[in-house]
Amino acid sequence: MNWQQMALLVLAGAVIGYTTNWIAIRMLFRPLYEKRLLGLSVPFTPGVIPRGKERLAVAIGEAVGGTLLTEEKVVQHLLQPEAEEQMRRYLADSMAKVRDRGVSVGEMLGDPGGESSFLPEITDLFSDLAVKLARGESSRRAVNSLVQEAADYLLDQTVATMVDAGGSGGIADTLEQLPALILQQPAVQQDLQRRMAVQIENFFNSPQTVGYYLPGAVQEGIHQFINDQAPRIIEAIEQYVNSPAARQVIKGRIEGFFDSSAVKRFVNGLFQLMGSGTDMLVQRLGVEITRFFADEKNRAEIVERLHLLVDEALEKSISDIAAGLDDAGKREKAAEIAAWAMDKLCDPGVASALTGAVKEVLDKNRNRTLREMINQVIPVWPTKLTEFLDRLLENLWERDTLARNVDALVRREITAAWQLPLNRVLDYLPESFVADSGGMATRLYRYLVRRQVPGLLRFVDIRGIVRQRVKELDELQVEEMLLGIMRRELMAITWLGALLGAILGVVTVVMQYMMK
Repeated sequence: MNWQQMALLVLAGAVIGYTTNWIAIRMLFRPLYEKRLLGLSVPFTPGVIPRGKERLAVAIGEAVGGTLLTEEKVVQHLLQPEAEEQMRRYLADSMAKVRDRGVSVGEMLGDPGGESSFLPEITDLFSDLAVKLARGESSRRAVNSLVQEAADYLLDQTVATMVDAGGSGGIADTLEQLPALILQQPAVQQDLQRRMAVQIENFFNSPQTVGYYLPGAVQEGIHQFINDQAPRIIEAIEQYVNSPAARQVIKGRIEGFFDSSAVKRFVNGLFQLMGSGTDMLVQRLGVEITRFFADEKNRAEIVERLHLLVDEALEKSISDIAAGLDDAGKREKAAEIAAWAMDKLCDPGVASALTGAVKEVLDKNRNRTLREMINQVIPVWPTKLTEFLDRLLENLWERDTLARNVDALVRREITAAWQLPLNRVLDYLPESFVADSGGMATRLYRYLVRRQVPGLLRFVDIRGIVRQRVKELDELQVEEMLLGIMRRELMAITWLGALLGAILGVVTVVMQYMMK
């Protein structure tokens, strides 16, 4: 065997090895689809990888999601110093860009503006949330507790503290000006007069007694007034009875009595014949009246009768006293009384007198708390105050005004905040945050990574995403992906086949040479 034959054997072995490996590698990817001949499937079609693409997707998903990107490894990677430093640099660069460009909050959030803006949806969301929170039971309890605490705080303050807080005469001056400021408005006057007329009309129909509306001190004052003024009243009556004018009135009454019928005129004639005419009767009657009032027992009886009359008047109901008026009459009288009261309220002298009384009361009670002052006048005021505050808050919560005001406030503030430049927002932040923004951002970053990233990864399902994405790739894309990873290795395997073929050719030549 000459050298040309030996070279040909070695070359043939190399070509066969190269071709065999190239075909084997080619069969990994090709053909892309199943081939059929006479209705039968051609063996080894499609290629290994196209035929096992689903298994490949599962394997890659398990490798990425179960081994490469596990929760622990992702969290560990994100908490590395290099990742934290990258986050801080990104935050610092973003802050600098925001300050330089004057970007608004809406622009920072990516709001495109115009019809495609999502500001209305955000505004509606926060508005509905704020209204529900404001009208919720927890908000009611919180506001009620806050109002009670504020009321308790104010009531525990001394009068001196309240007066001095407003400056010299501050509260008194305010009280002096307040009625004039309120009542100088015609609409307020009309509304107040109308309300007073309604209350007075309701008072006329009240089944309660007169004594129910008068404090005990006033009732005692009326009886004391009778005791003090009874002697003067009796003396005045006695003087009047003995006066010429009163005697003339009595004489006229007597003469009218006797002239009313024939029998009485006859009796009057007999009196005159006996010398007891009208003048004599008037004189004797005056003497008897004087003797009557001079008797202490009669005086005491008169005083007792006055007290009884007062008690009977106090026991009468308001509706019985006003029984002589029909509904129209009560309404008319109530309007007249309300108009009179309004005129008195608008009188500057009333406001001045009220201010003087208030100043005097405040000066006398400077060292007392407001709670102590009110307790003297209304002992049951704590219960009344609590009930009043409860009713006030309940009415506030039930009215639509609260919802409208909260809705308008939220919409206005969100719109203003949406247009506010972020550099202004940064100026509003506390100095401690600005000075240590990197440290605070790092702590917040670590908290989010440790607490939120694991849950986010479980929600994301990396295995499923990778598996689905690989399934969606077509065969050419899978081939390109794998070749991008293993191209050098596959080329090396192909040339390794040529090398092995050449070696086998050399071995064949050596064996033939040895056999000769």
